[in-house]
Amino acid sequence: MHDLFTTLFSDPVVLLRNILRLLHFLGLMLGIGVATMLDLVVLRFFIGKRISHGAFDIFKFGSTIVSVGISVIWLSGLGFLLFYAVFEPIKLTNEKVWAKMIIVLILTLNGIFIHKTILPALKDQIGKTVFEGRTMAERRTFVFAGTTSVVSWYAPLIIASLSSLNFKVPVLEILAAYAIFFAFVLAMSNLVLAMKFAPSSDLRGAQKRTKGTRQPVWR
Repeated sequence: MHDLFTTLFSDPVVLLRNILRLLHFLGLMLGIGVATMLDLVVLRFFIGKRISHGAFDIFKFGSTIVSVGISVIWLSGLGFLLFYAVFEPIKLTNEKVWAKMIIVLILTLNGIFIHKTILPALKDQIGKTVFEGRTMAERRTFVFAGTTSVVSWYAPLIIASLSSLNFKVPVLEILAAYAIFFAFVLAMSNLVLAMKFAPSSDLRGAQKRTKGTRQPVWR
């Protein structure tokens, strides 16, 4: 144990960097893991299952965990900026760092929107499917928030893993690639939404609901 602690505390700068990395990984695990789970839960109800009180409670609790993850990422991210400013100022010129920060900001704003708008809307859907009784504009809003969550959680992880971007690719080019990928995923999501709620589909659903209903006999 003595050797372990001696090694860990032998270099305070390295120890601080490792603590920041640990916090960053923790935030990513909480955020990506729970956010992905919530998206899969919503997809299940998108297919046609009705939302129960228990399912809504799970979604609400999961959203809180995701918020904790975002908070930890901000804490560690700002810690890294301060660390770089003091010990490794050259890394502040790596535009990949700033691209990640901007995407996390988008993720944060989307999280606030989900808590303020999407969660109350989902609560109103208890006993119904996700989109039942909603206008197409409201359905697209749900899809937009979900797409932003998925893309913006995985984008910083992918960007961080691409060491070839370091000090070479401008922040605007990285954000442009992010925007293109986001637009593609959003377009595909809206295409699926449009196919599911096409007028013909709504008509078939109405016919299924009324099928077998006894018609009144007029005398």
